[in-house]
Amino acid sequence: MTSRTGRLAIPLAILALCTACTESRRSDPERTAEEQLLLSTAVDRAVDGVTLNVPKGTKVFVDASRFEAYDKSYAISAFRDRVLESGAHLVSQLADAQVIVEIRSGALSTDGSRTIVGIPSFDVPIPLAGDLSVPELSLASRKQRLGVAKVAYTAYWRESGALADRSEPIQGVAGYRDWEFIGFGWRSGDTLIQADIPDTLAEPQSEQPEETSDPAATGGDAGR
Repeated sequence: MTSRTGRLAIPLAILALCTACTESRRSDPERTAEEQLLLSTAVDRAVDGVTLNVPKGTKVFVDASRFEAYDKSYAISAFRDRVLESGAHLVSQLADAQVIVEIRSGALSTDGSRTIVGIPSFDVPIPLAGDLSVPELSLASRKQRLGVAKVAYTAYWRESGALADRSEPIQGVAGYRDWEFIGFGWRSGDTLIQADIPDTLAEPQSEQPEETSDPAATGGDAGR
């Protein structure tokens, strides 16, 4: 009995060590980095062709009061960038503007779908025991994720209210597809994160105190 207990003690100890784990606290933002990159890339593509057709040097106020979207700050800044690129001058007060550019959003969000070749997961009711969940049996699958932005603007002269310029709604799309076939997977479409995680983090260099000459310590010229 003692020898059998000894033989069991070693595997149990190894199992206890293997199952030990450490969990660190992390925050969960409302948008993942992947979603944010999809949205910002879609915005970049939507505003890429925007050119405000007003005389160069015109003072412009960008009115974003009607720009309704969940992640709107990046899109508004992208519009302001395009206004500057067009040669106009941005002003922070509406009363100082010659032209007001009213921007609007028709869509700024993510969407996704998944398609499989096989049998999806389903529940089988078991009397007196509840539901038995049957796992998915998939030969091949495709998951698609999209970021979609639809934007437009109307520009008018502040004093007269007359139309200065306008755009048709412009749509920008970013996305990728994850493919899986018999356990092998790959991604096609936009490369969202291009940088690799470094193996080691660069250690900050410690600042060395500057050396100062001390006449008293070096026996300097004070006694001469």
